[in-house]
Amino acid sequence: MKFSVRNLSLRQISVLGVALGILLPALIFGSLIARSRYDREIELRVQAPMTQYTEMLSKAMAVPIWNVDRQVGKQFVEGVMRNPEVARVVVTDEAGAVFVSQQKLQYAPNQLRRMMRPVVLEKRIIGRVEVAVTTEYVAKDLLEDLLKLMAAITAQVILSFGMVWYVFDRRVVRPVQRLQTETNRLASGQLSEPLVWQRSDEIGDLASGLNVMRLNLGRLISEREQQNKILKQELTERMRAEAALRETEEKFIAIFQASPVAMTVMKCHPVYRMIDVNDAWVRQFGWSHDAILGQISMQEYLWCQPEDMQHVMKVLERDGEIHAFEAWCRSGLGHHNLLCEISGKLVHIADEAFVILVQEDITEKRKNEQEVHRMNQTLERRVSERTRELQEKNAELNVVLNNLKRAQQELVRTEKMAALGSLVAGVAHELNTPIGTSVTVASTLHQQTEDLAAQFEQGLRKSSLQDFLSNARLGTDLLLRNLNKASELVSSFKQVAVDRTSANRRRFALHEMMDELILTLGPMIRKSRHGVQSDIAEGLVLDSYPGALGQVMTNLINNAFIHAFDEEHEGVVQIVARAAADDKISIVVSDNGKGILPAHISRIFDPFFTTRLGQGGSGLGLNIVYNLVHEVLEGSISVDSKPGQGTRFELLLPAVVRAAAEAHQTSVLAQDAVPETPTGYQP
Repeated sequence: MKFSVRNLSLRQISVLGVALGILLPALIFGSLIARSRYDREIELRVQAPMTQYTEMLSKAMAVPIWNVDRQVGKQFVEGVMRNPEVARVVVTDEAGAVFVSQQKLQYAPNQLRRMMRPVVLEKRIIGRVEVAVTTEYVAKDLLEDLLKLMAAITAQVILSFGMVWYVFDRRVVRPVQRLQTETNRLASGQLSEPLVWQRSDEIGDLASGLNVMRLNLGRLISEREQQNKILKQELTERMRAEAALRETEEKFIAIFQASPVAMTVMKCHPVYRMIDVNDAWVRQFGWSHDAILGQISMQEYLWCQPEDMQHVMKVLERDGEIHAFEAWCRSGLGHHNLLCEISGKLVHIADEAFVILVQEDITEKRKNEQEVHRMNQTLERRVSERTRELQEKNAELNVVLNNLKRAQQELVRTEKMAALGSLVAGVAHELNTPIGTSVTVASTLHQQTEDLAAQFEQGLRKSSLQDFLSNARLGTDLLLRNLNKASELVSSFKQVAVDRTSANRRRFALHEMMDELILTLGPMIRKSRHGVQSDIAEGLVLDSYPGALGQVMTNLINNAFIHAFDEEHEGVVQIVARAAADDKISIVVSDNGKGILPAHISRIFDPFFTTRLGQGGSGLGLNIVYNLVHEVLEGSISVDSKPGQGTRFELLLPAVVRAAAEAHQTSVLAQDAVPETPTGYQP
């Protein structure tokens, strides 16, 4: 049964109103107190200690990280972990590797507050400290306080409700119910007995007003009964007189109204006046019976030319009839006049002259005849004009299409330069760390060599030589590792850059090419909160275009970072490659993001279609992917996505492309090979 306030009694509505009036303020006040208490406890027991521990560890861990002394770092972390509300402490070095990490229990993400600070040594960031504090204990204490508060509020609400309801029921509900009973008695027709009410308040005044209304209603009903008797007698006499006349008129009206053409009956003396029209006339002219028959001026207004009416009447008076006379008449619908073919006859009935007119609407007939005549005269001219207009429109469309193509090419070139700048900046950032470390080690070895030379002139000791050799081994080891890392970065960037710019076809191992691509995109990946995982079977070799394939994978990764993940979401893009049938290779790029709406699935490969227009998206990324896969790599691409369940792109590529694609490769890469990069992105 559907709940409705209208179905409630006065007592039920009163109980509901009083209860809500007391309960809602209590609940709102209690919730505000609980929220304020929770925020204060979070600030004092979680946020402030977490800030203090993070700042302390960021300063204390500088020396252990620099000296690679994990034992000392572990002691600092254990000191912080003694606090029961500290859930996790993670210290990472400059390369992002975990230096020291401790964790108590697994907490839900909504029970943790995290804070991260860099570890700085001599104005240089050498690592990071992350401290996570749980809010579980604060929530437990808050729940206990909230239960106590709710118990107090419940007791207060019950006491207040009882007192208010007692007064309200005695002074309002019961008197209104009694007054309702008396009112129902009056409504049933019992007007002889007055309302008995002894209280002198607002409800008593209402009862007095009802008594006055009872007396007035009784008097009015009596007067109305007398009038009805008189009217009934007069109506009976009139009905007898009209019955005979109606019988005669009904026969004429039945024939008159059944006519399918517009007919008018006019009385001749003392002036020509319309006394009746049939239903066909009303449908044709749009005037109602009352409007056209009530006024002589309206009957004359019906004729557009008054002399037409005078001519018709003169002919009828002279000849007694008229046939096929054309005249314009006004329509009551107001949108146009009617050209009518008028025929009529003069008749005499009981010493009175009447005119019967037939007015047939021939407006459409004449209009069609004129339209056919006019169309035959102007057909050739209209065909010529429309041909010229179509030629002009085609010329304008060609100009607009050429402008659109030039704009698209310019936009592609602009985005290509932005993507290349981002790639170069990212590699430069990656090279800065190993080269900077190598310079520091080399300068240290140089200084120690100078010191050893000075000691050699004054008399070299064995301990000094041993210290120098030990430091030299450590320094040369650091130099070799950092220079090898820089060499690997340069080699990867060189291969990726050559593939992107030369558009050459070559034979390459898929897993090596993908590792180089992910290494090159490292700065962009680390700058975001997301990750890229690669699972490519070894032994997959392609004779294809690595530049085009790298561009496709870059665009798909960028597309996931931009569209699939929210700012607070830590997403993962996974790349899986396996051998498929018919000497083909399947590459699947999937993410765990928010997915694609069904209405957008069929349009994601269209040029300039993007859901982030004006927010960094150009709408060319997936269109470029589609063109490269089909026209250069000679493969196919499909997409599968559901809202909230991520997106899955599958590329099916031949292991060996046809040689015919080489001629098309250069032009496609020059125009389309541009990743969709967010505006202002800096690795």
